[in-house]
Amino acid sequence: MAVRVATFNANNLFSRWSFQLDLPRAVADRALATLRTDPGAADELAGGAATPGEPVGHPDVVKVRLDDGSELTGVLRTFQGRLVQGKDPKARAWLARRVAAVDADVLCLQEVEDQNAVDVFCRDDLRPLGAEYPYRVVVEGNDPRRIDVAVCAKLPITRASSWRFWPDRQGRPVFGRDLLQVEVRAPDGKPLRIFVNHLKSNFVANEFRLTAEEVAAERAAIARRRTAQAEAIAAILRHQRLTRRIVMVGDMNDEPTSPTLAALAGAGLIERVTDASTVAGPSRTGKPVSDRFADLHPAMWTHRHRAKGVTHFGLYDHIWTSDDLPVAATHVMRRTQLTGDGTDHDPAYVDLDL
Repeated sequence: MAVRVATFNANNLFSRWSFQLDLPRAVADRALATLRTDPGAADELAGGAATPGEPVGHPDVVKVRLDDGSELTGVLRTFQGRLVQGKDPKARAWLARRVAAVDADVLCLQEVEDQNAVDVFCRDDLRPLGAEYPYRVVVEGNDPRRIDVAVCAKLPITRASSWRFWPDRQGRPVFGRDLLQVEVRAPDGKPLRIFVNHLKSNFVANEFRLTAEEVAAERAAIARRRTAQAEAIAAILRHQRLTRRIVMVGDMNDEPTSPTLAALAGAGLIERVTDASTVAGPSRTGKPVSDRFADLHPAMWTHRHRAKGVTHFGLYDHIWTSDDLPVAATHVMRRTQLTGDGTDHDPAYVDLDL
């Protein structure tokens, strides 16, 4: 029997930051100080934002005065003094159509805010499309922006573990988000061990202010961090003496053949998306659209980024498996527009013949 495992970066799948009302998306960051009646509100909000030491920012209860003079109370989340907006409803709908079309038995997500965000997405966006995921796991990670990883499954999840605090050589958490491990009971009755992660991104903060040498130093540090994360994954597998029925997925932010990820191959894992083929993805209306961008890049890709007039195509979304797992097929569901359909990543999935 085939078991389909998918990985998908949902690109900021945040909850509505207000649970009692949904403020207009036009509310600007500079208006923060006016959202409360007491002085110094902006300083209070910035002080309650997430930090590396306290990844979960302190939600602030705010009062909003409407044009008719009435007041409403809501919960406001900020990051570095800025509003954390919920994902645009149209983007959520498109994201849900893609997820439903993939029809995975185990769906691994990156860039989700929390358990509530995943539960609401499954209830309000996926269920109306006939996609039911009764088993859902999110563990709060280390990212100050609260972008976590998650697993949603149609098959029973019998165990969930977090490696959030696995240390690097300096004793600090090596994973900027988390390494989430779950055991899923496959149709053959045996456990399938799923690992989902989101390795260090290539983003260089304030790059425009840095010299070329400083940018190069930042990129070298990023590569070292990603290397340490891949080595930590391999160490965790050794720690558990795991060699079989392993599926390691996620947004790796690098190519499968990159030296930063050599530890994964060294652990006996095989990357499968490299040899994938593309399948049609749903448009905004739900109509399947075949791959229109195959000629843009010679190799398989799941992520497109354009900056400073340069376009980069990368195979960042990986599925690594132990060599004992028979793979029937591997696919990437291609977007229908080049900028992305609800997210700038494309979902990848593997069919395991169990």
